[in-house]
Order: sequence, then C-alpha cells, then structure tokens
Amino acid sequence: MKTNERQDIIHVDDLSFTYGNEMVLDDLTLTVNKGETLVILGGSGAGKSTLLRLIIALIRPTRGRVTVFDNDIAFLSERQLRPLRGRMGFVFQGGALFDSITVAENVGYALRIADPKISKMEFEKKVIETLEYIEMRDFYSVFPADLSGGQRKRIAIARATITHPEIILYDEPTSGLDPIVSKRINQLINRLRIEQKITSIVVTHILQDAFEVATRMVMLKDGRMVFEGQSDDLLLSKDPYIQQFVR
Repeated sequence: MKTNERQDIIHVDDLSFTYGNEMVLDDLTLTVNKGETLVILGGSGAGKSTLLRLIIALIRPTRGRVTVFDNDIAFLSERQLRPLRGRMGFVFQGGALFDSITVAENVGYALRIADPKISKMEFEKKVIETLEYIEMRDFYSVFPADLSGGQRKRIAIARATITHPEIILYDEPTSGLDPIVSKRINQLINRLRIEQKITSIVVTHILQDAFEVATRMVMLKDGRMVFEGQSDDLLLSKDPYIQQFVR
C-alpha cells in the first residue's frame, strides 16, 4: 500500500521571541501544510513580520522551535541554512529591489547566487520566462526607479519565484497599493499556488486581501494566536478583538 505524502512542511512549536524587554511572540504554535496559503492577520506590532523572519532564520528564536522541511533551523549555521533557503522565497514589504541594477539582474539575482557560473544564455532564458509569467517581459532592461509600486511588487515576486521554491513568504505584499493593483497581486499569489503548487505564508493587515488568497487564516494579537480557521469562521467569531478587526 502506498503511503500518503506528508502534508505539513513548517512547524512552529512553543515559539517565543523577545526584543529587548518586549515579548514580540509568546508561545506560538502552528503548522503550515503543503500547497496551502496561510494568511497571518493582525494589527501593527502583533508579531506577524517577526514570525516570517524566524521561519527563514533571519533571526533566531528566544525559545521554542521552528522546523522547516523536517529541519530545526534555530541551531543551523548559515552554511547549513543555504540549501533550505534555496527552497524558499521571501517577498519583503517594500520589495527590497536593488536600485542600481536592472529588473533582469534583480529577478535573476538568486540564479547567480545558486550558480555563479550560469551562462548568459541560460540566465536570460530563465529571467525572460519568469518575466513573461508575471506579464512584465518588456521591463527586462528597466531600472527599479522607473517602476510603479505595483510593478516593483510583481518584480519582487518574480525574483522570489525564479528558482522554483516550494515555499514563499510574503510580508504585506499589497501594502500601499490601490485596490485594482492589489487585486492583481492577489491573483498572482493564487496563480502560483494553483499552477506551481507553491505553499505560501502571507502576512497582511488588509482583510479583503486576506479573503482573496487565504485557504486558512491565523490572527495574532500581542504575539499570541487568537484565531485559527477559515474566513467564514473569522467573520462569525464572537471575540471582541476579532469583531473590531473585521468590522
């Protein structure tokens, strides 16, 4: 009899993070399943972005464990983390593009990190394919300063996906964008889940965007989880904080 493929690929167990005297995350436990888009909701200071940085080991936990692909990443060296990070993409809140290089060089940055000897032909082929996927082929030679906010976000997503990661972490991907552009970003996130089977964690404080992409939702308040479930359950919650957030 064939065994089922394991579905959970990220575990956060009793996770706490303290910055100075401030408890940013407090005994948080959650699981992320393969192929889902988990949305992390919460107000400013809830610990959402900190959680993303812990998952990709940009910072280390004060207490608890973060397990990604069955690896407890808290105690891994930078060298040991490199192949795991190669299986993940990160879309920073502001896009974090390099202004001194073109869109093509920004998108292909991870390719050069993974293979410094990549040929010019192979580099161009993969960058063009990725830009075509996000419908920005004509921006190959453009510099980030000449992009709109929505275009910068799409290029940031292209950079995160060019190495075909299994997981993408999004930090406020629609922050500062108008509703039409936000919808386009949300459609891209959904397309990546459906077509490329990418597992996503999306941090946002924008409820409408959360409903458009989430297959499951978690809400944080003061570093603690106050909700986990589906969007309909969130709307029906009697918790005063959640009611205030969704209305």
